[in-house]
Amino acid sequence: MRRVIAPLFAAVVTALALAATANAIPDQGTPEFDNYMQGLDRNGYHLNPDTAWRLAHQSCEGGLIGYLGVELSAHGIIGIGAQHRAMDVARQYACPVQ
Repeated sequence: MRRVIAPLFAAVVTALALAATANAIPDQGTPEFDNYMQGLDRNGYHLNPDTAWRLAHQSCEGGLIGYLGVELSAHGIIGIGAQHRAMDVARQYACPVQ
């Protein structure tokens, strides 16, 4: 019985811990996401919603830019530090205060 309960309890604790980070990025179609899109527009970043969501996810959760860099380049975000400035703006408007 103890062999079953201990891993089950650990799985529940892990799921609850990861659930908080999964909900950190605003979903498309919500007022928070609309505010995020307006913040990007105010700073000169006119992105489509899918790219904007991926930018927010990379900015808040971290990770490698990879394919997102190609998408941002297609939107005209090119130059030394341009992608990092876009990520800074995304962090300002999309990431929750921790």
